[in-house]
Amino acid sequence: MDRAFFTALIVGMFSRIIMINLDQKQHPTQPNILLSQMVLAFVSSSLGALLVPALIKRSYTSITFLSLAAEQFRKVRENRRNVLQNLEDTQLIKRGSAFIEEIARTYETRNYICIVMSYFTIGIYYIALLEFKIDRNMSLIISAALGVILSLIIKKLLTRQSIGDIADVVPVDISFVDNSIMQVGDLKGITNLGLQSDRDRYLKRGVGIEIIPKDKNYINAGILFDAGQRQAIVYNIYSRVGLLRDSNEPAFVPLPRRNPKKESIVIAYIPIEKDVDKVIEAVKSCPILSTSRGKYISLKNYKIGQKGSA
Repeated sequence: MDRAFFTALIVGMFSRIIMINLDQKQHPTQPNILLSQMVLAFVSSSLGALLVPALIKRSYTSITFLSLAAEQFRKVRENRRNVLQNLEDTQLIKRGSAFIEEIARTYETRNYICIVMSYFTIGIYYIALLEFKIDRNMSLIISAALGVILSLIIKKLLTRQSIGDIADVVPVDISFVDNSIMQVGDLKGITNLGLQSDRDRYLKRGVGIEIIPKDKNYINAGILFDAGQRQAIVYNIYSRVGLLRDSNEPAFVPLPRRNPKKESIVIAYIPIEKDVDKVIEAVKSCPILSTSRGKYISLKNYKIGQKGSA
């Protein structure tokens, strides 16, 4: 029992470790957040590993611990949401409520994965041991191997699409028409900048990008048009290449705008280091939020720019 428990515990924690992104631009980031995630993974995996032996001994009241764990994980989600919302005012570029909710939901979901994986591992152990009469050592090896394989499969299944999967990102020029009206690509009217110094900074240091839906697909366009997704894209650029502005310079806040001719999104951005390739890569790596999906479903059979399309 002890070896089976620890095997299931290790597999459960392994399933959480392989889903942690240790990139300093992502979550969890700093050591204290990483430690809290490991503690939660330990608790979750322990619950899953203890559930099967308890059920075998007909201790059905042990199921109540799952409801308590679910309640605690919901509080973890709420806590993560509150922390990120409290930090919004300190950000030069805000994450947006949709991106914050996506992060909080991910924190909660991955704790459940630990429970499922440890439960699956120890369940396979008892099936091999009691049903197929395989010896204990071989049962441990089989259950651990299957647990690890399933963890990798779940990681693959839960990998979210990014903007690069649904859109092409290309550089475009930033210019000013009528003296002060910003134009990005062929879309003008982005904003009105009265100061020559502000316009000069955009012209010298700014990077213009256009995000064009792949395959002229309205479903892809609908994702890009979502306000939360646009804000997540801008924040993703900021988290990777920085932003050359101070908190009292509203003129340099990037404003994603829709280009109705191509059903695309254009952004004028001033990174700390002017590197077009890095900005494009930052846009492509932005995850697609679950709240942005499901837009323009009725137009799935139409193509952008096609005659007769909406």
